[in-house]
Amino acid sequence: MRFVKTIMFLLVAISLQHASAQAKHFKGKPIEFGITLGASNYMGDLSKVVAWQETKPMGGLICRFNYSDFITLRGTAAYGIISGHDSNYSDDPFRARRNLSFRSPVIEFSGTIEYNILGFGETQRGTPSSPYLFAGLGVFKYNPRALFTYNSSPDLVNDPTGATPVHHADLAVFDGQWIELQPLGTEGQETTKFNDRKRYALTQVCIPFGVGYKKQWDDFWAWGIEFGLRKTFTDYLDDVSRDYVDEQIVEGNNGRLANAMRDRSAEKGYLKFDPGMSRGTSTAKDWYMFFNFTLTRKIVGGKQVCFSF
Repeated sequence: MRFVKTIMFLLVAISLQHASAQAKHFKGKPIEFGITLGASNYMGDLSKVVAWQETKPMGGLICRFNYSDFITLRGTAAYGIISGHDSNYSDDPFRARRNLSFRSPVIEFSGTIEYNILGFGETQRGTPSSPYLFAGLGVFKYNPRALFTYNSSPDLVNDPTGATPVHHADLAVFDGQWIELQPLGTEGQETTKFNDRKRYALTQVCIPFGVGYKKQWDDFWAWGIEFGLRKTFTDYLDDVSRDYVDEQIVEGNNGRLANAMRDRSAEKGYLKFDPGMSRGTSTAKDWYMFFNFTLTRKIVGGKQVCFSF
């Protein structure tokens, strides 16, 4: 048995030496630059799980430095769109009544470390492919907006006399516009009564992490596919987090448009929410994610030298 193990060890050693002799080596570790294209989505108060109908395009630029066969350092600049609608869950009475929605661009700059599970030899003849894990730190900017559709019909549910319209006539000028939600303080941020509620920052920190697979196309080009989650530290990607605030407080501080975007139940013929009733769930932070393809080319380093024997 020991003899068989010795023979197998020698065969493996000879094979590795032969492969090394045939492999093409590069002078210095290369830097790669390329593009990434794919899709973006989000999870939060308007989508507790991924709503596939809310999938939007994303794209960006990436730069990789192959520090070793197992460690790759990467910088990424990415742009995507995330969105959510209560209308996606028509069988949920609460969501049907709440009737909230949003859309937001996401601009992200991140630095991550890729761990190449099988090693990545950077050449077609070395170790030309490997699955990998990645994690790092990022900064992203977002700005949730919602589409406003003016409705002058009498609000017979909340005012049976019909004297009160769904939307005040002053709001007609905003019909069909995408309204920025953060400045409106829809949950009473920075009002006199809720001064402890600060407006959420539109630039935040995130932790990107995920899995991927990359393969060397030839000695210069490589392609890959990956799925990455972004853990954020905000519950306001969708402008929804806490409870409903009295309409007089919101309107008195931020105007009629803020009040109209605060509670949109009347637009669907429902009774408005009372102050203190739940608008979202503040115990869980929001997430966003990218599913993307990458294509990179060596731009620095990676100069071919002689074969080694």
